[in-house]
Amino acid sequence: MRKLRFLITGLLCVHMFLFTGAVDCVNAAEIPSAQTETASNDTRPDYVIYVNNALNCVTIKQKNDDGTLTPVKAMVCSCGRENRETPEGIFQTSAYYEWRKMVDNTYGRYAVRFNRMILFHSVPYIESSPDTLEWEEYNKLGENASLGCVRLSVEDAKWIYDNCKQGTTVVVYSDSETAGELGKPSAIKIDENSPYRTWDPTDADRNNPWLAGKTEYVPFLGTIDEFNYVAYADRYPDLRDAFGYDKNALYEHYINCGINERRIAVSN
Repeated sequence: MRKLRFLITGLLCVHMFLFTGAVDCVNAAEIPSAQTETASNDTRPDYVIYVNNALNCVTIKQKNDDGTLTPVKAMVCSCGRENRETPEGIFQTSAYYEWRKMVDNTYGRYAVRFNRMILFHSVPYIESSPDTLEWEEYNKLGENASLGCVRLSVEDAKWIYDNCKQGTTVVVYSDSETAGELGKPSAIKIDENSPYRTWDPTDADRNNPWLAGKTEYVPFLGTIDEFNYVAYADRYPDLRDAFGYDKNALYEHYINCGINERRIAVSN
């Protein structure tokens, strides 16, 4: 019942928030021009990002034409630690940065601002270079550890950066009993003796040593009905831009081109 009351209250607040047009105070100079130019014409799906402060997990829900929400992705995260808690409420994404210097002079990758000084971003790096990960902080994913921002793996931070357009609604709340409809994913742990510990294991950078030895390509051999066309489009923004979420077009691309390009496709 407590969760139901929260969701009803949250949805009412979202409508009030959008109706009043409230936005975060952000210096316009911080918003890349590409974001401001395309925000009103962005044809990507609309999402709502739910951040559970208590259990350190994120649930992404897609808005449907009938006004309902469908959970599509879950992420493990690190919200603010004691005395630096991530503020709760309803916000909107504003500025986007591939790299962003943090208040403690570390760097966050694929940072997306949603509440003044509060952002989604990767686990901190010592420098703006993908081989300088603070691996000890990475191993804290799944527990409260940040200075107030919402830390994610590179893979998850990039997903929000790539897929959630400017103005996406963000709901930050606390529920210590339920992680969300899709649960809470397990966090990868980096061994302190690993020679690769300064790289995020989820980083798709071709120089990432975690990818070494994982070069064998296994093509998807299922039928079009088994083909997860949404995941294929989300994994490759160039295809999503070209085909949207056209199931037939995406499957045809994969069969005719994607396999030869070693693109990754999965089943439903």
